[in-house]
Amino acid sequence: MDHSNSIEKIGTGLVCSLETFKGAKIELVKRLSGFNGLSVYKDGKVRKIEIKTMQNSDKWIAINGVRAIDKLFFERDYWIYFVLYPENVVIITRALLFIQTQLEISNSKDELIELEQWMNLSKKLIKHKKFKFTPKINVTFPIPLRKLYNNFDIYEENYSNSVIEIWKNSDNWKLIYKSDKYHEL
Repeated sequence: MDHSNSIEKIGTGLVCSLETFKGAKIELVKRLSGFNGLSVYKDGKVRKIEIKTMQNSDKWIAINGVRAIDKLFFERDYWIYFVLYPENVVIITRALLFIQTQLEISNSKDELIELEQWMNLSKKLIKHKKFKFTPKINVTFPIPLRKLYNNFDIYEENYSNSVIEIWKNSDNWKLIYKSDKYHEL
């Protein structure tokens, strides 16, 4: 088993390779931004990307820090690229829609409303720098990512708005799935 930092670098490398293959320019950003990178396309599309590389465990993710939690749950144009390693599969998702689909929650559910209130209070507390803390949310997936990938034909109807593309790299990048329901904003 590889060290987690090595796995993260492999995942980042695969995502950079994929985005370049698709015609985008990718920029890695500072950790304090709340996401890993920006993917900028020639037609002006910009994606804020969080890369989650999964070697063994694909049943949950951790979101650390006020900025990352805020962006994930409350910024509409935020993407999570799940990298399944060693399969070299990249599952491109609209972050909030994907998590809402996995957890079967809507925007009006009490959990999201309460989370937003908690985030607003957290931001107020750290704004004055009297308190320093790093909140963490673990999101447990009822359908692990490898199961979703291996059986996507079963799950496609429910996930076609949140899983936008699935790519696999053996020798070259191959598009496995592309949502016909997703349209750029």
